[in-house]
Amino acid sequence: MEKTIFNVVSFSGGKDSTAMLLKMIEEKIDIDCVLFCDTGLEFPQMYEHIDKVERETGIHITRVKAVVLCQDLVQIKMSDSAC
Repeated sequence: MEKTIFNVVSFSGGKDSTAMLLKMIEEKIDIDCVLFCDTGLEFPQMYEHIDKVERETGIHITRVKAVVLCQDLVQIKMSDSAC
């Protein structure tokens, strides 16, 4: 039977997404993917926390990072409006 529902956890590493992930684990809800979207603007402690959650839960956290980061877009937009 083909799986039609995929549970993807959008994980920021903050208190709410951490609590949601831990509750899903506690409730034995299937988790197909935990996804962290890296803006490149996180504090080092956030990356340490994400690593710790991954290590202690045993669940792989997929990290994605844009080629162009938020701060780059802001600089581009500011230079465009200066013209």
